[in-house]
Amino acid sequence: MEPLEYNGTQKPGHYYTGMPNAEYHRANGVSKSGLDLIDRSPGHFRYSAPSKATRAMEIGTAIHTAILEPERFAREYMLLKEVTDRRSSEYKQAVKVYGSEYVLTASEADKVAGMQESVYANPHARKLLESEGWLELSGFAEDPETGILCRHRADRLTADGVMLDVKKTQDARSWPFSKSIDNYRYHVQAAFYADQYEWIIGDRLDAFMFLAIEEEMPHGVKLYRLDEETLRQGRLEYRENLNTYAQCKERGEWPTYELDGPELIGLPSWRMAQIESEEAEGIY
Repeated sequence: MEPLEYNGTQKPGHYYTGMPNAEYHRANGVSKSGLDLIDRSPGHFRYSAPSKATRAMEIGTAIHTAILEPERFAREYMLLKEVTDRRSSEYKQAVKVYGSEYVLTASEADKVAGMQESVYANPHARKLLESEGWLELSGFAEDPETGILCRHRADRLTADGVMLDVKKTQDARSWPFSKSIDNYRYHVQAAFYADQYEWIIGDRLDAFMFLAIEEEMPHGVKLYRLDEETLRQGRLEYRENLNTYAQCKERGEWPTYELDGPELIGLPSWRMAQIESEEAEGIY
């Protein structure tokens, strides 16, 4: 596979290198984040307000750059290792020159550097990051079932077909990260990206992996590959979302929640199971 160099236009059935992040997010096509909104309701997708950049998002971009493109990070980012307050005159002056997204205070710089160091100390992660491949690859493909244009952006795709996605997390251990998979629908992302790869390339992706990095010291690192049952569930969920989008687009109707009367609601099932267990043990 040899992706195309982005020249201002894109069409289905191709991967593109060099596509600016802002242009990717403005491009036509349904993304995984769009499917997340559709999963809540079509109305939340159709009428959602454009997201505004936050400091957390800027730090997230810095982390991605430091891990995926360390040379670019060293070249473009201004690390103010003596500045602790973003209200300081030195910080404000640097922002005027470089832009806020490229200026890090001492604590921010330490966090990013620590995460970068931990990742590259992991031999398996380092191998994936340094192997032949492409960064920030933008893919566009038509869903063969609905004809809907879909898009995705791979953090890294190796030449031998391994797609890597970087996730910052509070706890990289398996059981807390499995909760993140459920909460943020990472299984939907993995299945959606893998299938788009197949629609574009005509061959199956060898593997989709998550690189989980803890934000706080000592910045623990884990690599994860989803099991087939979880990927199958992700595929079922994105298919339902994509079919819903296609139906809403065809009808020109974007409903939010059902217009039914009051419905019963209670504690989450896990909490009820906990209560029942405690009652059985005589705690209550």
